[in-house]
Amino acid sequence: MTKVASLITLLLIWVSCSPVEDNVSFDPNLEILFSSDSVAFDTLLSDSRSRTDRLTIFNPNENALILSEVFLGKEATSDYSIIVNGKEGSRQVNEQILGGDSLMILVEVNINPRNRNTPYLVKDSIVFNWNGNTEHVKLVAWGQDGNRLQNEIIGDVTWTNNKPYIISDTILVRPNTQLTIEEGTTIFFENDAALFVQGSLVAIGDFENPIVFRNARFDGIYDQVPGQWKGIYFLEGSSNNIVEYAKIFNGQIGLRLGSPDDDSLPDVVVSNTEIYNMSVAGILAFTSDLEATNCLIYNCGLYLVGNFAGGNYTYQHCTFSNDQSFFVHNEPSVQFSDNILIGENELLTDNLTIEMTNCIVWGSQGEELLINNGGDAIVSAILTTNIIRSGDEILGNFASQDSNFPGFFNQFLFDYSLDTLAFAQNKGTDIGISKDIADQNRDAMPDIGAFERIDNE
Repeated sequence: MTKVASLITLLLIWVSCSPVEDNVSFDPNLEILFSSDSVAFDTLLSDSRSRTDRLTIFNPNENALILSEVFLGKEATSDYSIIVNGKEGSRQVNEQILGGDSLMILVEVNINPRNRNTPYLVKDSIVFNWNGNTEHVKLVAWGQDGNRLQNEIIGDVTWTNNKPYIISDTILVRPNTQLTIEEGTTIFFENDAALFVQGSLVAIGDFENPIVFRNARFDGIYDQVPGQWKGIYFLEGSSNNIVEYAKIFNGQIGLRLGSPDDDSLPDVVVSNTEIYNMSVAGILAFTSDLEATNCLIYNCGLYLVGNFAGGNYTYQHCTFSNDQSFFVHNEPSVQFSDNILIGENELLTDNLTIEMTNCIVWGSQGEELLINNGGDAIVSAILTTNIIRSGDEILGNFASQDSNFPGFFNQFLFDYSLDTLAFAQNKGTDIGISKDIADQNRDAMPDIGAFERIDNE
């Protein structure tokens, strides 16, 4: 046998032994399968890149096939980008899929501004051509334009509810000026962004149109992850601040006060407001004056409420609970103190006045309220008809360590309204707060906490 004949024989043997899945078929009847017929993204802010989603293409056939083209329908003008089998670009050619194997495509979308007040649909598709066949997988996202602010010092200005505000880094309201925020306005904070107030913040929403302060990412798990932005900081000299009907969540600190002055008048008045999913605290204050009514604060890392180094604090019809939480707690969730350690063996101390009426102080610890007078300042604590998780008897209040003693409807789902047989019903003192946080009327025997239980007769 000649060398040429031997080579041909060996080649024929190799081809005959080649695995079936390696043999490319151009049969037009070969089908491919997709992990989904569309790739959909949550609403995205303009100029923000989405998380990466995945699309898998399966070849269920015995033989290999070749995707002659994989491309975006709008190609270079598309808001989307794809990576096909590790190759980036709006069009790829001749991608082979072995029999019984699969190929992965990574998909992202970058929303371009369109100068619209309302959300808008951003569409495209991925087109697949093989063996004379064509298939489309739809790409769908909603875009939302916003007013972007970064490292700005602002004065007297009103933020309207036409489009959301997107905050990067730090925004400062300078002294003797006022930032006014309309009802229904949403403020998105990008990673580690913060709002600092030296002047005044007047953010007044209503029950139907609350003002929202939240993180800028809300795709996938980011919708419930604490610690994504810093918080709202009221600095020394800040006064006449009002926060009403607001939702503040997924940050480090909801409201942070450091505004000592020579009077006891509240520099921050907050009402009908929810603060939750905070990695550090819901309300953190130092030598400050605050009044809070009808507020719900839950799921915070260190403190639901932490008021230190003295000050004057009034809480009425508030619900504070770390009963269910993303965090492990070793200390009381609500703490007041006339001092704070600011250096080695150095205490900052001031007089402390607390008035707490018709509030629920609850959590997973046996003791959830701590009042510390270790600074030897004057401490006055007036606690009236509150429900407090404690093993001690607290005169004029209701103390217990029983599971769900207040009677929350479903604390496992962070629903802190009251159940039908809640102990908190009709146990409060009438102090003239006519409506609850859900805009329902209170009766002459109000319930304890932010919610009034209304039974339909």
